[in-house]
Amino acid sequence: MQATNKYWKSIDRWVVSTRADGIKKLRDSDGKTKKGGIKTFKTQEAAEDYAAFLNAAQEAGGVVCDATAGTIAAAVAPLNDKTDIRVNSGVITYRSGRNIKTNIKTWLDLELAGRRFADFKCKDVSTADIEDRLIPQIKRSPKTIKEKLDALKQLFDVAHKQGWCSHVNPARLVKLETVRYARGKATKKRVARFNVSEIRKVIELGGATVASGPADSASLVCTIDWYDGLALSFAAQTGLRFSEQAPLLWSDLQLDDNRVTVSKAVRAVGKGVHEVQDAGKTAAAYRTVFLTPQIVQQLKAWKLRSPCSGEDDLVFITRARTMNVSADNWRNRVLRSACVDAGIDPLRWHDLRHFFASLSLELFGADFHRITTLMGHKSISTTRDLYGHWVDDQERDETDAAAFGKKLWG
Repeated sequence: MQATNKYWKSIDRWVVSTRADGIKKLRDSDGKTKKGGIKTFKTQEAAEDYAAFLNAAQEAGGVVCDATAGTIAAAVAPLNDKTDIRVNSGVITYRSGRNIKTNIKTWLDLELAGRRFADFKCKDVSTADIEDRLIPQIKRSPKTIKEKLDALKQLFDVAHKQGWCSHVNPARLVKLETVRYARGKATKKRVARFNVSEIRKVIELGGATVASGPADSASLVCTIDWYDGLALSFAAQTGLRFSEQAPLLWSDLQLDDNRVTVSKAVRAVGKGVHEVQDAGKTAAAYRTVFLTPQIVQQLKAWKLRSPCSGEDDLVFITRARTMNVSADNWRNRVLRSACVDAGIDPLRWHDLRHFFASLSLELFGADFHRITTLMGHKSISTTRDLYGHWVDDQERDETDAAAFGKKLWG
């Protein structure tokens, strides 16, 4: 039986009724089906959403009954549906949606009271079950456990809307303790500082396959090899994320003014499907970054030989003259081999962004506001958390030490 919504003028509310016998509801402790069931909403949209949840539940076996409906496993399908809706409406990214679906799977095969957690009714799960019995079975980092717990919170939110549990979301009451005194290792991994001469050597080795002449069909492969090295050089000298660098157009570069405008990013929107979207969730992602005279010279040389040099063409292209959608190609083709030739440990493509921050801090000192702007971070606190430990003012410490000693000993 389908649940429907309607407007009650007497209370100025939209309502969804589950009074009909054909709609299954929670059972009392004596096994009898609970009576009644009117939920009110301020908006028609909210009422329609709730009715849709109820009807989806009916197809899965009822709202909450003593059969298969109302279990953790049964709640996964509506959670995935809700996640897809959020992705499609732009509330979260495709990657975030995929992570929610992956993280919720971790919980299903865990053991609780000798049974598979997936088989438990949502209404029968307590906060203590999650905190004391399930989480200890997840042998992962605190950060990963938090991400998996976030997915479980969302599952119980959906289950509550379905009518499968009437209590407060048990996962939202879980308290994760912070590891403050880890043995044998730092409690927080910090970004390592980079050696300028080593990175310069990597850039030079990566761009060693410079080709001459126009980019006709015969020389295109060699030209693209040179462009791979340019992509490495550009990343190290601008600090752009891969997702920001890949969709850059020539019109985004102001080569006469030595600037690049960052306004968009490439993101996954489906399995194997990518789309160019606005740069980021906050205004900080929209920014301009300076271009060194050296990289400007390289870009001008590339534009002369690139097969795609119009203002609306991509700066960095694949051999098929399309946009790169993964950093794997650049990392595998040019960065990894350059690191081997330079005799240093392999770098990730994102490490080039950290190198830019490292060198910028040497130039601008502790001007975290400037670094935050260049990096496109949401706040200065993000920049401080990542790079604050790099600021080491030895001269200041010596002065302070002398002043403190003089004050104490005279």
